Amino acid sequence: MNACRADVWGILLLALLWVSGYGHAAGAAPNAPPPTPVQEEPEILTGGPVHEAFAAPVSLEVQASLLAPSQPPANIEEDPPSDRPQGEYFVWVPGYWSWDAGRNGYVWVSACWRVPPPKMSWVPGYWSRAPNGWEWVAGYWAPAGVQEIEYLPAPPASDDVLAIGQAPSLNHTWVPGCWYWHQGQYVRRSGYWLADYEGWVWVPSHYRWTPRGYIFAAGHWDYALEARGVLFAPVYFTPSIYARAGFRYSPSIVVDLGLLTLHLFAYPRYGHYYFGDYYDDSYVSMGIYPRSDRRRNRMWYDPIYEHDRSRFSRTHPRWEEEQRQVYDRYRADKNLRPARTYREMEIRMAKLPEAQRRTVQAAQPLTVVVNNISAVNDTDKAAAPMRFERINPEARRAIAKQVTDENKFREERKGWERVASAPKASQPITAAKETRPPVGVPGGSTEPVTPPKEAGPPGVTPPKEPKPAPATDESRARPTPSAKRETRSVAPRKVPVTEPERVKIPAPPTSSRAAAEKVPPSRPANEDKHKAAPAPKETGSKGARDGKGNADDKDSRKGDGNSKGRK
Repeated sequence: MNACRADVWGILLLALLWVSGYGHAAGAAPNAPPPTPVQEEPEILTGGPVHEAFAAPVSLEVQASLLAPSQPPANIEEDPPSDRPQGEYFVWVPGYWSWDAGRNGYVWVSACWRVPPPKMSWVPGYWSRAPNGWEWVAGYWAPAGVQEIEYLPAPPASDDVLAIGQAPSLNHTWVPGCWYWHQGQYVRRSGYWLADYEGWVWVPSHYRWTPRGYIFAAGHWDYALEARGVLFAPVYFTPSIYARAGFRYSPSIVVDLGLLTLHLFAYPRYGHYYFGDYYDDSYVSMGIYPRSDRRRNRMWYDPIYEHDRSRFSRTHPRWEEEQRQVYDRYRADKNLRPARTYREMEIRMAKLPEAQRRTVQAAQPLTVVVNNISAVNDTDKAAAPMRFERINPEARRAIAKQVTDENKFREERKGWERVASAPKASQPITAAKETRPPVGVPGGSTEPVTPPKEAGPPGVTPPKEPKPAPATDESRARPTPSAKRETRSVAPRKVPVTEPERVKIPAPPTSSRAAAEKVPPSRPANEDKHKAAPAPKETGSKGARDGKGNADDKDSRKGDGNSKGRK
């Protein structure tokens, strides 16, 4: 009897093994292999660097940039997903590597769909070999049709960064002063008040450091953040993933631009915005600041913050104070902070009621976004901010060529900016007792342009020319930072050039395509460099703060710098 029972159990065990796939008939195909371990899959991040072509803070003190201890990997072959925003003005801007000190490795900043600023072309950034690591040389928007780059000596230190006097109205934004190279010397254009444009963001003139010299990035108008395109989430790849032969990646997770601004931070010396959980004090010590600090810090200018301040302060006079309170709340309670990865975000959402999930959904699949917008289009076509369409084979080939051309352009830029004899160009000249911050954490023409007067991206109406808004009692009462506030000033970094050097370049492959580009641009009257004053012989921080040699200081204190601009 026992032997019989043993035979029965043996037959059952063999049957179970057969069903489970451990046994199969000769010649029969085995079952599908187990799923790939999650450690070997790309890890989608819901925090990290924002693609610098999509949005970037303006560093007003060109100091040491992000420095990585190891060489970045070769760029990932990246394909756009099947759906793209509808409209020829959207361009595909390739991704790049960013150093993540927390992981002790690089993260991939995914490509993005972008409506370029009117009459502008994208010059991509790159990693440059430095004496003590690899340093990031930032990208920037240059005037369309640029045929050469001018490399300049180091400009004097910044001075009138903080606003002077009261704004003429809530519809005015302070534009910090800037040095212009004119007739063999630097001349100062003072700061001024600029009337806001509905749906447009002013990016002030500034400088970009390169190993060869300084590049002047002209002030220009850009579209509001929500009208710029599609931002995809950054990704962490283990080396075993991107080292696979023939590996390609197509981003599919879209960042919610509304929640992006809620958890947006500035990393001035890297020239990047960061989004997500950067609320710990350690991030401030590393140089990543909450955007609510912008009004109290002279190191950078935040175009997105200034646009939001102007837009929301009209109906919420305490908007700036509320922004600081929101930051303090997230800083004090770690449980309220956004998830760091997409997987963690999904786990959190599953535990929340349906009505609350939207508040933590920092990103979602592109397919969901497309379906939601399609549903809106079916009911109210005017309500959808953007429409999508399938990429046909011809368009995909054109995008592939553009990516190839931009990567080639990036490598060529490395070549013409490489200076073998540069004496430790990666080291900054710092003020007394100033030390280099630690390694970073996760994550041509001087003609400014104005918004086009014809077609633009969906949902953006070209501004008109109404009468300037008069100052109100409310605007006069709005507090502004004190001009006497003591703030640290960093001297510009050394570069090998002592006289301007011009380099002929090919046309940047990523440029604006809107039909409205035929409209001639105008510029704020205060951007006229011929009205600027020469730099004083002593360009130290004391002279800058005293305003010596700056003939336009009186004008800037009047607070009427560009009061005739559009609202």
